[in-house]
Amino acid sequence: MSVPIKIGFLQPYSSLYPYYAEHLLTGFFLGFDRDPFRQNDIQFIPYFTETGAGNKCAEGIKKLIHIDKVDMISGLISYASLPEILPLLETYNKLGFFFDLGENIPHFDYLGDNAFFSSNQMWQCEFALGRWASKQFGSPIGMIMPMYEAGYHLHSSFNQGVSLGAGGNILLKVIDSTKTNPHLVIPAPAIAEMKAGKPSVVHALFSGPSGLQFLNDWHQAGLNKEIPLIVNENMVYEEWLSDVRHLGLEMYTASTYDPRNERKENRRFVQKFRSIAGQDTNMYALLGYEGGLIFKELFSYLQKKDFDKVKSLLKTEKVRGPRGERNFYPESGFSIPEIDILKVKTSNTSIDRLVVERGKGLLYNEAILKDIRDATPSGWKNPYMCI
Repeated sequence: MSVPIKIGFLQPYSSLYPYYAEHLLTGFFLGFDRDPFRQNDIQFIPYFTETGAGNKCAEGIKKLIHIDKVDMISGLISYASLPEILPLLETYNKLGFFFDLGENIPHFDYLGDNAFFSSNQMWQCEFALGRWASKQFGSPIGMIMPMYEAGYHLHSSFNQGVSLGAGGNILLKVIDSTKTNPHLVIPAPAIAEMKAGKPSVVHALFSGPSGLQFLNDWHQAGLNKEIPLIVNENMVYEEWLSDVRHLGLEMYTASTYDPRNERKENRRFVQKFRSIAGQDTNMYALLGYEGGLIFKELFSYLQKKDFDKVKSLLKTEKVRGPRGERNFYPESGFSIPEIDILKVKTSNTSIDRLVVERGKGLLYNEAILKDIRDATPSGWKNPYMCI
């Protein structure tokens, strides 16, 4: 019987998706072509990193290496924590294979040779939305977001998309949380202020309950179908939008993944996840699954503990998964995701998504990425939607 590969898993807290780790790891094992409950090839050892700050990730890596004797490091992280993570991977010569939603853009100057990423590249959707919206609706474009969302590269990606599209003015409103409750966001006053500016379209960037509150307030203000509304991808995830679908909302978004896609790789993923988890797929399960696909390809080297060979191959290898080609090393150039611009309409009985255009993403060697990063000098280090 072979000794299992031990992988340390950095696991932050998320009130919005409390079961993301279970979904991610289930997806991973399914991509790896193993039954999550019956396999003994890989053992994940979790370490709770609270809100995912860099110092907590560093503490976790040291404990996992010294006490748990793990072979490599994984987990859900924010790129903002990499300055604390990467030196440890290099000091101990450990492979790091991480997952992220793509709320930030990685900095090339300190990625190194040990870190690889299964990323959703959410910022690509924002860039594509900005480029499309400026051409579709003209100027001025309104943007509303809480302080939390303003700490990432999502809004700056949208802004740069506008600049590379038809251009135009941005009416920006950042909502601070209430003094009595730092997690409570009240969108209604900002919506009224935005309406007075007569925008051609409004882009809302929210997550979780604050996103639901925004959609309720938007509807209450009588702006549904009056002013075109664009929302970020996670605001129309089925598990959230179903709570407000009775409002008869109409809005636009961009997405890199459609669970209904008839691509054979996606049908296989959806069927496997439903049979094991008893529920529909989600973004965390997909990220895990894509990571599992590449680990399946490299498993013979992992068994030999030949991590130098694994790292070498991870720099160039690609897999074809449920949403097309994926790769895992930014400096080699992440594959540009297939981006759909969607019109979303809700009713009491359904949530309908219609593809209206194919979005255009960015290559990782384009100079504009520096402008996107520099527009957000933020201390936020927790992964997006881990609040």
